[in-house]
Parts: sequence; structure tokens; C-alpha cells
Amino acid sequence: MQTSLPASALLSRYAIGDDGAELPHYTDCFTTSVSSAVDLETYVYAFYTTPLFRSERLVLRLLGMPSRDEDIADMLEGRRDSFAAWTVEDRSETELLMCDANARTRSWFKVESGTTGTRLYFGSAVTADGKHPPRGYRILFKLHRFYSRRLLKAAQSKLR
Repeated sequence: MQTSLPASALLSRYAIGDDGAELPHYTDCFTTSVSSAVDLETYVYAFYTTPLFRSERLVLRLLGMPSRDEDIADMLEGRRDSFAAWTVEDRSETELLMCDANARTRSWFKVESGTTGTRLYFGSAVTADGKHPPRGYRILFKLHRFYSRRLLKAAQSKLR
């Protein structure tokens, strides 16, 4: 389900400026829940190793940015700060913010523990040059939102 980005989220730095004004970057936020306790590392590993995301990793391999499941585990355990096309921009115990190789997009993950399970968050940012996100990105936002929902659902299914 698409929802508002939490104000305290690491990704919010691309939505709201220090002065409280809305920034011109594109941001989104999707959530789902699982009935079990899931930590951030387990969630992100599940996300990046779903069959759906493996297809994206295959494309990245063809573009010269290969990755192995071990690379993801090493990144999540702090032994490296990148994998494939992404670098860790920021992290906390419950959040991870990744930046792509061109510094144009961000991927954000968050887990929120509750009494009945864990809420999983996934969001993105596309940084703008000037007042608007790049034109090519705006055309693809509908497809991006569809894909983001499917990626989150795939991770949720893997964590059940």
C-alpha cells in the first residue's frame, strides 16, 4: 500500500528541506506487514534475493555491475558499503538508505516492530535538477510505483 513517508525517515531528507519546505525531488513510500518479527538485515536480504529482483540483478550484471548474494550479506553486516549499483548512504538499526552509482536515485528500507508482527517500508527518491525531477524519470513513475509494490510484495512473501 502506498502511504506518506514518515517525517523522521532517512529518506525524508529528499522530501522536506531543513526549512520545512517541500523539495522538488520525487519520493514515495510503500508498506506491508508480516506476522513475525523481522530485523532490517533479514528484510533487505529477502528483498534483494527475491526472484523478481534477481531479474534486475541480471540486467545489472549485463551492464557490468554484477552481484552475489554474499555481497548483499557482506553489505548488511558492514563488511562492505556497496553492492551492484548501490552504495550505503545512511543507516540506523531500523533503516537503510541506498544511493545508486549515478547519485540520482535512492532506495530506502525500514522495519517497525509491533505487537502483532513487523511493518515493512520501502521507498524511493529521484533527485531533481532544479525545480522538477528529470523528464525521463517522470514518464516512468507509474511503472516504478507498480514495480515497487511488486518488489515489496515479493519480499513479504519470502518472509512469511
